Amino acid sequence: MTAAPDSRESAAKALETLPGLAGARLVRRLAAGPTNVTWLVEHESQRWVLRLDRPAAADLGLARENERRVCTAAAAVGITPEYRVFDSSAGVCLRRFVAGRACVAEDLRDAGRLERLAALLRRLHGLPPVGKPFEPGAAIRRYAAQLGTGKATELARRALACLEATRCPARPAALCHNDLVAENILETEGQSLILIDWEYAGTGDPFFDLAVVVRHHDLGDRLASVFLDAYLGRVAAEDEIGQLERQCTFYSHLLQLWNLRIGDS
Repeated sequence: MTAAPDSRESAAKALETLPGLAGARLVRRLAAGPTNVTWLVEHESQRWVLRLDRPAAADLGLARENERRVCTAAAAVGITPEYRVFDSSAGVCLRRFVAGRACVAEDLRDAGRLERLAALLRRLHGLPPVGKPFEPGAAIRRYAAQLGTGKATELARRALACLEATRCPARPAALCHNDLVAENILETEGQSLILIDWEYAGTGDPFFDLAVVVRHHDLGDRLASVFLDAYLGRVAAEDEIGQLERQCTFYSHLLQLWNLRIGDS
């Protein structure tokens, strides 16, 4: 009988294939999401996070080689943990475990933490752009085609219309994370912030990163203003506020379609 993809047996077999890890052991499963499963690994007093792809990773169009390039750039400046193994073709990666905790939505309603996150995003968006362009329009069309329902088609139509309204040629593309939900933001024991799970990262509009933080966590106008001003390093202009609002509207439509695709609604 073949071991289930999410089983400890499958994880142990994957771990055995990684070089330089003789004697490593699986401690526990950390998480299981739509696209991957993660495990805590110990090896010679060091701890690592092993990520194994589920079949949905390919179905949803995740480009692991692109992710590897982005993570290499982000790790070099301490924005994400060091990666020891990143085998894009096998869907396996191993990154350093960081002591601390994943944020929750309530954490992002703290103005001080939002300001620290804004500073981190300025650093990220200031890096030389690497990786493929982030193309949410292509993802929208793919999700709608895979679902093949009238509801999905209508959601895709609305999302694409909102995406068109976000276009801002004056703002240069930047290296973006593109999935800044709370659980992808880690607060270390020293209270610094780092980012993980770069599955959708690539070059794109930095205001989309801001919009995910604001809309996904329902921050409201006051905290959205705090966050945007901290990111810009000054009081936002009216057109910048409008740009963020349009990105938030687009993200709401994209999220609806994503939830439908993975079966949350």
